[in-house]
Amino acid sequence: MATDTLTTPSATTATTTLTTTLAAATVHPPERTKFRALLLANPNYFGNLKDSPFKPVKPMVGNTTYEELTCVGYNPDANLLKAVVWVKLDGGYGGKICTNGSVEYVRFYVSFDNGASWQDQGLASFNAYDVPGEKPLEYAVTLQPPRHSTFCFRESLPRLRGILSWNFPPPANTPDFAPVWGNVREAHIQVHPLRFFPLADILKEAKVALPKEFEAVIDPNVQIEAAAPKPAGAAALLALYKEKDPNVKQHRVLFPAVQKYIAGPSALSSSAVPFADLGIDLGAIIGAIDATDGDTGFEQLQCVGLDPNSWENLVGILKIKRAYGYGGSQCQQGSQEYVAFWIDWEDGNGWQWVGTTTLNVHDFSTIPPDGLEYGVAQPINLAAHRKPCGDGPVIARVRAILSWAVAPPAGNPDYKPTWGNRVETLIHVYPGTTVKAGDYTPYLEGVCSVSTCSINQMTGLATGEHPFGGSVSIFGFIPGAPNVATAPANRPKYRCSVRPSGTITWQHLNDPFGVTVEEQTGGGIPTFTSATQSVGVDDFYTYLDAPPVAGVGWRQVFPSHLLAVWNTSGKTGLWDIMVEALDPVSNTPYVAGMITCVADGTSRQNVTIELDNAAPLTSLAITGFSRGGGPVQPAVDCATFQVGDVISGTYSVADEHFGSFTLDVQPAAHTHGATVNPHTRSYPTVPNAGESGTWTLDTKGMDPCGYTVQLLSSDRTFASCGSPWENNSAFVGFCLVAKA
Repeated sequence: MATDTLTTPSATTATTTLTTTLAAATVHPPERTKFRALLLANPNYFGNLKDSPFKPVKPMVGNTTYEELTCVGYNPDANLLKAVVWVKLDGGYGGKICTNGSVEYVRFYVSFDNGASWQDQGLASFNAYDVPGEKPLEYAVTLQPPRHSTFCFRESLPRLRGILSWNFPPPANTPDFAPVWGNVREAHIQVHPLRFFPLADILKEAKVALPKEFEAVIDPNVQIEAAAPKPAGAAALLALYKEKDPNVKQHRVLFPAVQKYIAGPSALSSSAVPFADLGIDLGAIIGAIDATDGDTGFEQLQCVGLDPNSWENLVGILKIKRAYGYGGSQCQQGSQEYVAFWIDWEDGNGWQWVGTTTLNVHDFSTIPPDGLEYGVAQPINLAAHRKPCGDGPVIARVRAILSWAVAPPAGNPDYKPTWGNRVETLIHVYPGTTVKAGDYTPYLEGVCSVSTCSINQMTGLATGEHPFGGSVSIFGFIPGAPNVATAPANRPKYRCSVRPSGTITWQHLNDPFGVTVEEQTGGGIPTFTSATQSVGVDDFYTYLDAPPVAGVGWRQVFPSHLLAVWNTSGKTGLWDIMVEALDPVSNTPYVAGMITCVADGTSRQNVTIELDNAAPLTSLAITGFSRGGGPVQPAVDCATFQVGDVISGTYSVADEHFGSFTLDVQPAAHTHGATVNPHTRSYPTVPNAGESGTWTLDTKGMDPCGYTVQLLSSDRTFASCGSPWENNSAFVGFCLVAKA
């Protein structure tokens, strides 16, 4: 990553810069080239799985020689998690761009109790290839998690964890997973204030109960919209910062207003009296602003990369470093951080402005020492620069400029912000062919987070022997869709259909589902709205995405490219999925286009998946105990034992696509570290239908109490595109009394 007085490295832990070309490894180690084969023979070959029955052969975790997760952040306005990954070497990624390469996975977790517990947010990925030339190449991933919100007067700043793992998806609900190739990165983020909330929540928060006569006429679930936030006055901010953080100087507080006044002399003259009333020397303020050049004491752009998935976006992750100096609290308007993006195709035309995105930031009573990390994105239309894979990789140089309160001019890629900085990097544009506008051919992109080409069409299983179940999200796109100015009635329509494999009749999917729509028109600030996708005539949905067009704008839907949500409850076996489109103006139908899977040379129009909606079958029993090292005596569930006894029993787990199980004892607070043996078994890569065996629990050191031993099992199903199915019903109880 190139550096100048306004530029900062993309990651503090890495030393490689854009101007340094890492030498391509001519011979890659077998731990890289035979990675999956080694795991197939021994899932714990590298010693990164806790409590695994397999013994490590060559312990290795967190190797960042080839790739490194450099930044993680969150956009609270769009409810999107983002991460930037460096790809550092010319080779070692499974093949050149005319192959499928390999997959870089990032799983996200959020903790609201400072790391004591973590909530799985989901998995994102991108494909990496052997690409010669300057390094690093910077890629980004985006994921829409479950919405977390709070009242504006409550500050919620949870921890975010990202786990990067090459060629092996980090298991769900395993926040301490240690990747072999990859690393873990954490940051603190901001939870978005609620815009709408049920009346019942307001009453509960205010500790107010409705009189009984109102209960019959007022719906407690009615949604109340929050009042539009108002700007914090200059006088109030000056007084607040003087008390809370004297390092927030007057010229920072008044900078947005001064810029408006400088832009309009009439505004300047009419505003002289308010400045005087505040006891402000306007000349001194302007002088202090002029003396400030690229100040990163409040905010700093950390990382920039290209998200090549679905809609391509240039992604930036920036850090907010202080608690105060951002124009007001979450209940007020706050201020804007602007990130402008330029791209240089090295074709002699120099830097070309792509667009400018914004982020609303606020003051907090306190923030963590490591600051808050935010993600922003700017859609980019790469169709004109995409080439067939045989023509070689397309590499471009990207520049991003962060500027607080004032947008960088679109015509000045050398702009130096008063507060902010500049970052440059290299991106790789995936190969492909140019698509003409008005061609409404749809493409079936994937199922859940799995691309079409990563689903075995003989078995219907995703890489890693994963079936699907629950609510299955179907993703696809219409690359020739019209621009954002097209009237809704004239936008293309599409329909998703399913059928059991081997049958003829298609069943149209028509369930409504929610999406978040981000839209920019002209040069305005992007807006975010919630929408419900519902079918119209003949079960066709309206396609909402619109590609970016300079001066016109763009629209994108999150989850990105989501076409339909299929409730597969009760369904099993192989099922086919199809997508088709319709031009409502000419009434022209379009069948799905072929997606070529370069690794095996096949082309796929539809996709076949395996459904597994059955949870694992489990059994658990207490069968005996031993006391004082003596022989095992018979025992049954709900028996009473003495502290120090070794309790024993049997367990079994069975599932067509078995994944893992855990034996645990509760309540854990009274066990003082005692665990069931075996504690856990995991089969992340080896197809396995389950196992049965015996377990023991040494009760030495445990408190006299009532306990349960629980058997938690999961299969390998992508259940509702996320965590595996679990069966929590297998448990046995016992009482533990003090030693006689």
